[in-house]
Amino acid sequence: MSYKLVTQTYSSSKNPKKAIIGIHGWTGDEYVFEPIVKLLKIENAKWYLPRAPYKAESKNGNSWFAGNDVDGWEFDKTFDGMNNLINEIQNSGFSNSNIFLIGFSQGACLAIDFALRLPFPIGGIIPIAGFIKFKTQLLNEATKESINTPILLMHGNKDDIIPIKASETANQILAARGHPVYFETYNAPHKIPKKKMGLIRDFVKNPLNIITKSNIQYHRQKIV
Repeated sequence: MSYKLVTQTYSSSKNPKKAIIGIHGWTGDEYVFEPIVKLLKIENAKWYLPRAPYKAESKNGNSWFAGNDVDGWEFDKTFDGMNNLINEIQNSGFSNSNIFLIGFSQGACLAIDFALRLPFPIGGIIPIAGFIKFKTQLLNEATKESINTPILLMHGNKDDIIPIKASETANQILAARGHPVYFETYNAPHKIPKKKMGLIRDFVKNPLNIITKSNIQYHRQKIV
């Protein structure tokens, strides 16, 4: 059965050029990304804010994955719903190169898991304060085409919910696959800081330009 995610949409223009899927974290819903949308102020963009299809265990709210490490995990509804959302976006006239995923926490995990399985590259993904949970399965099922999807990893160095080591490991895994990837750290806990809104905005505008410039700057700092 085809599953459709409950989704809120917002457009910053009558003729948007970019489609951005904002993926909330654990216990979130389709409304928690609204403040981020307003802060980012990305021009010519249409936002798609879906709600996770499973109920979060032990807390109120929603989850992209259901289950546990002992009994196993279920995410068929999530992947089915995300695929349907991508198809909807494509049918609305957006090219794959203008589709972006921005995920926070568990949503960042989904952004990586989902984008790497697509049979085509997209404009880019921005996993913030996230992790790769199913490494072996992901690497076995990731497509060759997805290697061309640019990735901006972000994580706060004071995060006591998901340690920054999780994104450091993800960075190593993604770089080893050959993705154009840049890892940005910032002085903050488990959150999306306002001071990094400009970087996110610039990445959506020109992903490869941001990755190239940032990596050049990083290597210069290492040499000095």
